[in-house]
Amino acid sequence: MSLIALVLKFIIQLRFPDNVSIAEITKRRYGEATLRVFRICERTALKYHKAIADTDYLKRCRDADLVPIFLRFKLSNPRLAGSNEARKARRKLLDKEIRDKEKRISKLSTNLSLQLGELKQLVRTFDFIKYRLTIDNSVASFGENWYSTHQRKFISLQSRSRAEAGLLDPDSVITNISDYELSNIEKLALANGLKFHLPPKKLKSGSYLANFELLNFELSKSQFAGNDEDEVYFREKLSEIAYSSYFNYNSSRSSLLNIPRDQHKALINLSKNKDIVIMCPDKGSGVVVMNKKDYVTKVEDILQDDTKFKVCKDQDLYNISRKVERKVRKFLLDHLKKPGLITEEHYKRLYPNGTHVGVLYGLPKVHKDGVPMRPICSAVGTSTYELGKYVASVIRPAASSSLGTDLNSTFQFVNQIRERDLTSLYMVSFDVRSLFTNVPLTKTIDICIKRLYHGDPDIKPSIPEDTLKRLLQLCVCENAFVFGGGVCQRVDGVAMG
Repeated sequence: MSLIALVLKFIIQLRFPDNVSIAEITKRRYGEATLRVFRICERTALKYHKAIADTDYLKRCRDADLVPIFLRFKLSNPRLAGSNEARKARRKLLDKEIRDKEKRISKLSTNLSLQLGELKQLVRTFDFIKYRLTIDNSVASFGENWYSTHQRKFISLQSRSRAEAGLLDPDSVITNISDYELSNIEKLALANGLKFHLPPKKLKSGSYLANFELLNFELSKSQFAGNDEDEVYFREKLSEIAYSSYFNYNSSRSSLLNIPRDQHKALINLSKNKDIVIMCPDKGSGVVVMNKKDYVTKVEDILQDDTKFKVCKDQDLYNISRKVERKVRKFLLDHLKKPGLITEEHYKRLYPNGTHVGVLYGLPKVHKDGVPMRPICSAVGTSTYELGKYVASVIRPAASSSLGTDLNSTFQFVNQIRERDLTSLYMVSFDVRSLFTNVPLTKTIDICIKRLYHGDPDIKPSIPEDTLKRLLQLCVCENAFVFGGGVCQRVDGVAMG
């Protein structure tokens, strides 16, 4: 680094100390109006670079002759979907989307230049450099996520394209470690993947019709374009569509089926086979078929470790859920709402009601010898589910490292090492057996608390230390889960999910 750059960095550090936020400094030094201009510049810069990233992704798809999902339209006649005319129409839509994106980039570029010019006139030169660096860092941070998302979508599109062209080998997607021998039709059906959506056999009247009610409610908030008679007619027509589509629904209609009938029938027969379980692998995509007895045995073997799990004395699911609900409600009221640490709206969102215990399941590690299972605990709908999301947002700063030793994705790692000379270095990968179940809960909570309250003052939460520690204990120690009809609780370690 040159002497000029070092001096510049020193001056900026003096004017923007680490223990005070840039927003607070800007308000004190220039006022709220200048802070708003800075935030507008930041938002416009993000929109501008996001539009560039999106356009690059679309051009990459076009060069590979792939059509993004949002540009695929469904045709009533399935035979037309693969026709040259349909492909040309999708290609034209993709070209138009790229042209629209490029126009948006040009407009955002002009707006960003004007906004940065306005900001430059409002602040001093050294401060403007700091604002530009802050904006650039924000763009770089979001850029890694954009790249990861686009890369994942592109790989998915490639797989889907190969499958549609009949080039996908089912055996490369399916890992069958069961005693059941899959037929060729069953393999082709499963090769579509577990996220492949089939029309439901029957619509649920409550949830289906409720969507129309919500639509009607949202429309009632807006001004209707016609007169009163037109509005009454529109509402009646909406009701007619809702009920006629519900009562006339037939999942066996050929226009609804998105796979051949023989594959659809094969999936139905597989769903009736109680001797096997079909699931995704622990890592990557694909389909795994296992004997159900082997699956249950492997998960139960994990639960046999009495240093990590224990069987609940009370096996009544209702009693267990209500007990945890009461604990969470009391803590929210006494330690967060009454002291004014959360708003009334926040309190209502975190308040548990009508919850249930978690559900444990396992994902097979097919890349390892013996195919061990990774335990996953689905906490959706549990007493601490919303509270856990809230606590995660509070402790997130403790997970980031100023040394750059934390990674969000493989793509971030690749970007970090891309410009390094690795000729004299070796890459070593360490694998921890049953990492999550071997995490020491008490020690981990203590480390989080220490980093948040006794480390960098910029990340210190507004919640008292004892309160946050108890919140962490509530989220990871109080929840029970069910597997195979039995209710268990963690003693130590954590489960993914």
